[in-house]
Amino acid sequence: MPKFKAYSQYQTSFLPSSLADCLPSNHLCFLINDIVEQLDLSAIIRTYSDNGSPAYNPQLMIKILFYGHTQGVRSSRKIENRLNEDIVYRFLAANQQPDHGTISSFRKIHLSALKEIFAQIVVLSNKLGMVDLSDISVDGTKLKANASTSNLYSQEQIDKQKKKFDEYFAEADAIDAAEDKLFGDSVGYNTVSPDMVDPVKRIKTIEEILKKEKVQKKMDKLKIAEQNIKDKQDKVNTKEEKELKKNSTSNTTDSDANLMIMKDKSYKIAYNVQLSSSKQVITAYDLNNEPTDVKSLIGMIEETERNTGQKVKTVKADAGYFNLDNIEYCEDNQIDAYIPDGMKSVEERQARKNEIPRFDRRNFQYDKDKNIFICPEGKTLKFLEREKDGTIKYIGTECENCLHKALCTKGKNRKLQINFKLKEITEKMRTKLNTEEGKKKYLERMSEIEPVNGNIKYNQNFNYFLCRGKPTTLIELGLASTAHNLIKIFHWMKKNNKLRKDMQWNSLMSLQAAS
Repeated sequence: MPKFKAYSQYQTSFLPSSLADCLPSNHLCFLINDIVEQLDLSAIIRTYSDNGSPAYNPQLMIKILFYGHTQGVRSSRKIENRLNEDIVYRFLAANQQPDHGTISSFRKIHLSALKEIFAQIVVLSNKLGMVDLSDISVDGTKLKANASTSNLYSQEQIDKQKKKFDEYFAEADAIDAAEDKLFGDSVGYNTVSPDMVDPVKRIKTIEEILKKEKVQKKMDKLKIAEQNIKDKQDKVNTKEEKELKKNSTSNTTDSDANLMIMKDKSYKIAYNVQLSSSKQVITAYDLNNEPTDVKSLIGMIEETERNTGQKVKTVKADAGYFNLDNIEYCEDNQIDAYIPDGMKSVEERQARKNEIPRFDRRNFQYDKDKNIFICPEGKTLKFLEREKDGTIKYIGTECENCLHKALCTKGKNRKLQINFKLKEITEKMRTKLNTEEGKKKYLERMSEIEPVNGNIKYNQNFNYFLCRGKPTTLIELGLASTAHNLIKIFHWMKKNNKLRKDMQWNSLMSLQAAS
């Protein structure tokens, strides 16, 4: 007959004197507890008022939010459940149970200074020897906003909707006026109109009233969207900028997000999340509604320097960050950049295989003295105009009778656009990236930043935003980034056989991040 261990759920027993005794001594929660105990939370404490009843200790709130995000538990309602059911959360909260509303309010109101806390943990990682803060990798990823594409409106769509709603309200007002004329003031305060006596008509009338309220709310949202579009249009100058999707539309659910192409080629309302890291430790985070990464590089370098108090000397990023402004910024600030241009791999492969198309721009010869280009057929392209960014346009003068015109251009004349300064920088960068050192440094980017995006998206369940608006979504991103770094510290300790009792957190964190 099989044997089983004794099992009795209701047997009286003495619990350990502390909830901590119920957990393994090397549990992640103890690391989070120890680090938060040493953080300078003065920026958070300043957000509290001296009035009212006592609030939950901010250390408690930060501990449960940090731990929740390491486990992929981001919802305030789910954290509330864990505080009642999970012994780890109960230990971190000292057996107190703030409800989901309190947790959500703390996140929105009191974590506005989260970046200061994040910076302290980045500095701690540096003092542990985990990172080289002068050498970073930068990357971006798009995360879905808490909004739908069905609520994205252009000015033209807003005008159509407003016209439709105006017609609806005009019809409703006409019905009200007709009823007033028919019944006058005969209905007293304690009686109902004939329409409300009949149950069928009464239900229909109530539904109409509710519909009218719903339409009014939609109308109010459209007015806000219309104002948002006007504000965006006022901030840009050129026609091209005004026509960009992010400047000509507004989402009535989250006006800060933008319509973007996701990794799976679908279109969603999303944010462009920017991260910089050193040896898989996040050194800075930010988000914007730009569909491309190119405008984010300088900001991420400067944000890293603010967080760490150290100068960035090396930066690695993919082709999405390559442009003239970014490379010149790096050169002016003595930053060693490893950033390929978008056509590097394609053009170098064509050159290796001797497959450069005959009428590719690379086969057009430039005559510096005459400031003209000579095409492969020996025909001339003359100077047309110079743009503000330094780009020069050239146009063919003998294309009309060329036998190979169909292979060269679809237009009336072949045109070339070239920025000689950008061309020089591009060739210089390609040469550097093709050296052994250049190949090695650029490969480091793949192991430094790509796993970070993978971890926060899939292991930490951070593949979409719960909140709306840039201020609160930035806090969400900050919580995910901080949780990621805490996990990295935890694994570093295990890998290096560091015990909690051996860690002098007080002295390690005595040097706070630069403000």
